[in-house]
Amino acid sequence: MRVIKSLEELTPEYPAPVVTIGNFDGVHLGHQSLMRDLVVRAKEIGGTPIVLTFDPHPLQLLAPNNAPLQIQTLNQKLAVIESVRIPVAVVIPFDRQLAQTSARDFAIQVLWERLHFKEIYVGPNFAFGNRRQGSFSLLKEIGEEKGFVTGKIRQVQFRGSRVSSTVIRQALISGQVGLVRRLLDRPFALEGKVVPGAGLGRKLQVPTANLETPNELVPRNGVYVTVLTLKGRRYRSVTNIGFRPTVSEKENAKLSIEAHVLDFDRDIYGEDVLLKFMIRLRPERRFADLKALMKQMQIDISNTRRFFRWMEKINYFL
Repeated sequence: MRVIKSLEELTPEYPAPVVTIGNFDGVHLGHQSLMRDLVVRAKEIGGTPIVLTFDPHPLQLLAPNNAPLQIQTLNQKLAVIESVRIPVAVVIPFDRQLAQTSARDFAIQVLWERLHFKEIYVGPNFAFGNRRQGSFSLLKEIGEEKGFVTGKIRQVQFRGSRVSSTVIRQALISGQVGLVRRLLDRPFALEGKVVPGAGLGRKLQVPTANLETPNELVPRNGVYVTVLTLKGRRYRSVTNIGFRPTVSEKENAKLSIEAHVLDFDRDIYGEDVLLKFMIRLRPERRFADLKALMKQMQIDISNTRRFFRWMEKINYFL
């Protein structure tokens, strides 16, 4: 997939572009359905499916206190977009100048004149331009002037409710990573680097990989069944997210993400890894002493093994 990150690089060089535009945070079931439809439609007219998105999220610039925590990093978002066979992704740099561009100028000068698309598809609540004054109606009006088709994205539902990035954020904040796995059609994942920790896990004979992550959104504190990917290879793991209340002083506590990789004893400090979340086993809690903590950790490991045995039985591919 070609990734264009500068408007100067965006030129009308693609045959009959069929495009969609949005933030696409999480690239969830609804987004994926749209992008697959885009690929099919482009093939029907001999065109090129193109996804346009923004970086950073507009609210991070315009109203940072109200900006939603992003479900993915930009790299993760682009990887999922590529997985649904989109050949071109355009990351529009969102800055003050763009924010002050009128809706009409944005549609014509930023989009139409740079791509000359044949068709464009947007979400039901899509708004664009300065102060979000541009609407679907305006885009359709401009399309009639310029000769492109404007269409609305159909909504995708799961168990009777609309799939949305907001619903996914709420589920992650409450620790419902199993539900999130269904809404994303893949496990939620944190990317990051393994960094040195306090070394307590190894002392307790349960060594952990401590993850430092650029992801904005982290699941609710607790213990999770996870899959750690290192250099393309997947390892079964159990992960604690929290402040380690049994061993840390509250005023000095720092959020930690610690993954114990099953049947694994290698030094991976400094390695880049991906940590995928399958289910939440339990909330984080304080134990009376280290002995009680160690006993619970063994129970968590046992429950993790049991989960993966069940996954094998149903032939679930991670």
